[in-house]
Amino acid sequence: MWFNGKYFSCKLIISGPIYEFYDYEKPQRKGYQLKKKCCRILGRASKADDEERIENRIKTLHRARSKLRRLINTNIGTFKDERGDPYKPKFATLTFAENLKNLKITNKTFRKFIKKLNYLLGYNVEYNGVPEFQKRGAVHYHVIFYNLPYIPAGKLAEIWGQGYIKINKIDDVDNVGAYVCKYLGKNVSDERLAGNKCYFSSRGLKKPVEIIEETQVESVRTALPEPSKTFESIFHNDYTGKVEYTQYNLMRVCTDV
Repeated sequence: MWFNGKYFSCKLIISGPIYEFYDYEKPQRKGYQLKKKCCRILGRASKADDEERIENRIKTLHRARSKLRRLINTNIGTFKDERGDPYKPKFATLTFAENLKNLKITNKTFRKFIKKLNYLLGYNVEYNGVPEFQKRGAVHYHVIFYNLPYIPAGKLAEIWGQGYIKINKIDDVDNVGAYVCKYLGKNVSDERLAGNKCYFSSRGLKKPVEIIEETQVESVRTALPEPSKTFESIFHNDYTGKVEYTQYNLMRVCTDV
């Protein structure tokens, strides 16, 4: 490569059955992350300041959604039970009987629930959780569990001890990450989300694989079946120039067979 190993022109991110290709018009430097300079001016925030804050929150949320989507797709079916069979992912909604609106309080309750669940199971449950506000302002949580054995909804609600629990069927969802991420930050301008985590992750989750070596990227690209291509897009950025994005989903091929 004419970049002398310091730059790359394409990238592949593998998240379970999802393969994402980025082809850059401008060479990208390895390990370089743009840090936006910022300053704070004392005084009342202007309308422009508010708009910039919301715009930055939208960008932050977009990055968080992409990271969460990839984490979920990477960890689906990767944890196995005592017999060596993969756990089926379980997607649950945890609600509060009380009209609790303070995220700091409800987050503590959520963490206590996870600790209690770990104690009862005798091992650490692997999960991702997303807090969301209901229309009435109350908080609830959407949680996907990767290594949770079968527990009746009533028993799980008893462990939760705060309100009812709904179990969502996701067996026929071919992109679980995208399905869960639709709950992440429906209203990004909501001040209640400022300063709080968009989602929670257990510590034992596996990370997506990222490849920037051109020959490896092209080798994988040519090996993927054409019917698994699900999305193509072109976008522009001042720092990357034109970027061609292509996504493949091998689950689409499996479900069509």
